[in-house]
Amino acid sequence: FYKNMKSKLIPIAYTLAIVKPNLAMKEEKMNEIMKVIDDNDFEVFHQKTKILRNEEILNLFYKYRNQEFFDDIKEHLSSGESKVMLLINKVETRYDEEKEEEVKLEDPITRWKKLIGPSNPEEAKTKSDKCLRAQYGLDIIRNGFHGSDDPHSANKERDIFKFSIPEKIPEFKYERYKVTMEHLLKFCFPPNLEHC
Repeated sequence: FYKNMKSKLIPIAYTLAIVKPNLAMKEEKMNEIMKVIDDNDFEVFHQKTKILRNEEILNLFYKYRNQEFFDDIKEHLSSGESKVMLLINKVETRYDEEKEEEVKLEDPITRWKKLIGPSNPEEAKTKSDKCLRAQYGLDIIRNGFHGSDDPHSANKERDIFKFSIPEKIPEFKYERYKVTMEHLLKFCFPPNLEHC
């Protein structure tokens, strides 16, 4: 039964989220951050705490490999443990007090990027002092957080850490139909067949 059900599961949108060593190794800060994640309707689908290997860092930040600051990224991310998570939306809608109605949540990639803010903590402080990088980031290297840029990146990054794809059982909707005498007669005596 499970094998048959597995093929009918629906993939769930997700993002890879990393809390970098300058925060991940501080229990009090991590508790605060995990509360913010929960309060913002994210669910941690997978997680691991680990020191990132050079290969993982290169795969994550490949687009920066030729930049002069790439060695600083490697040094920081290999300096201690990071918290690596796969985040999904905990709910599909949230009550919007301004609109006074339930609104559909954006995808986890967009929401996590907004929550962590711009890469440079100084820029983050001027744009949104409530974002995580504005509150916890020290500089552009030790900005505290990483998030996937798009679904393709999320899929690649998920694969780096060997997390399985989040899936859910589809919701089944049953609609009741009113059976009339006319329906029964058409079923018993189909109009396109001749009866003797």
